[in-house]
Amino acid sequence: MREIIAIIRRKRAAATKAELSRIGGKGYTAFPVLGRGRQRGLRHGQGGEGLMFLPKVLFNVIVGDEEAQEMVEAIIRANQTGEFGDGKIFVIEVAESYRISTGEQAYKVTSDK
Repeated sequence: MREIIAIIRRKRAAATKAELSRIGGKGYTAFPVLGRGRQRGLRHGQGGEGLMFLPKVLFNVIVGDEEAQEMVEAIIRANQTGEFGDGKIFVIEVAESYRISTGEQAYKVTSDK
């Protein structure tokens, strides 16, 4: 399993939800966050005062290994403008998961070595 964390522009959240739905994405978590990247927030004028953090939306998706690449490509399609601030995607391997309602282990990485 893979965890996909995508930090995107707030105004692209609806397009991201639509694209995830279009490819059959079953579940995700999305919530507002504040952050900054290489552009270090917005500034007014040269060296002027400005926003140090920009409003973004963080999407968190857990998918099977075979679905991860398709999910990443969908997020890129929905968000890529070619401008600084389009966002960032992180893909992380999930080692284990548990179902809270029953306490049972829902997933565990097994080593074939």
